[in-house]
Amino acid sequence: MAGTLFGIPMSQRVDANGDPEVGWLLYIYQANTSTPTTSYRDTALTLIQPWPLVADSWGMMPAFWLADGSYRARGTTADGMTVFFDEANILAIGGSTTTGPVTGTDPNAVFQVGDLIWLDVAGPRAGWVRDNGKYIGSATSGADERANDDCQPLFEFLWLNYSGVCPVVPSRGTNALADWTANKRLQLPDKRGFVPGGVDGMGNTATTRYNGVPVVSGDQFTVGSVLGEALHTLSNAEMPQHSHTGTTGIQSADHTHPYTPPSTAGSGLTGTIIAGGLAPGSQIQTGIQSADHHHTFTSDNSGSSQWHNNTQYTVLGTFYRKL
Repeated sequence: MAGTLFGIPMSQRVDANGDPEVGWLLYIYQANTSTPTTSYRDTALTLIQPWPLVADSWGMMPAFWLADGSYRARGTTADGMTVFFDEANILAIGGSTTTGPVTGTDPNAVFQVGDLIWLDVAGPRAGWVRDNGKYIGSATSGADERANDDCQPLFEFLWLNYSGVCPVVPSRGTNALADWTANKRLQLPDKRGFVPGGVDGMGNTATTRYNGVPVVSGDQFTVGSVLGEALHTLSNAEMPQHSHTGTTGIQSADHTHPYTPPSTAGSGLTGTIIAGGLAPGSQIQTGIQSADHHHTFTSDNSGSSQWHNNTQYTVLGTFYRKL
């Protein structure tokens, strides 16, 4: 059977001036938790409603149905600045016999808490925070990206889904709601200078596409991990095969060139020896032993051994995450 939360579906809220509270938000969780739960537009529980539910231009919350059980319900203004109610344990009552209207907001056209977008703009964006490694928390938490009650749904979402990427300061407690109530700060993912990539596996068989890629944090199978490097210095093993036209410039040690005299005395030398050498026209046999000496070579080394740029052509912008 299916039930609903008494007094909330088809109810209208107004602001302090008596005008419709347009677009106010209803977050439904499992009872006493921060785990989002699914609501439906029909009693057969087949047509999924968006999460959170959004009131129409008259400030009226659409009809919705839930599986039998108890739930936590939290209502806020559209910008999350004001919390109307946050009931931890409400029993879904009834057993509806009619199907609710299927008109209203298409759930596929509504961003959900924790959704991420990239835009080639800078600065803050209403209803969103930036994945810049700063902190979110309650109004008294001291968080530096956003300290406001509208951060609670995202705080709880990140606490549940990114425990290894989004640490809690000063420490992580037993559950997300307790940490929020204690006015702790939660660090947002840090995507500064990064481009997105697909986690290995992604619900399918793991590949080898990231094998050998440097790991900055996490691993190739965990969302939120960081792999790769922008700058790289080649190792000897990574250099292409090549040759040099000279030596490295190391000079040789003193040495001699050996010579074996001819068997017939004088056959290797003709002419007249005069002071300072041989007379003109004389010949000396090649290979006569030289005195100790050395050879010096000129080096032809080139290159700088510096890093090279691995960065592809990249358009810069901002990663925004839905509150």
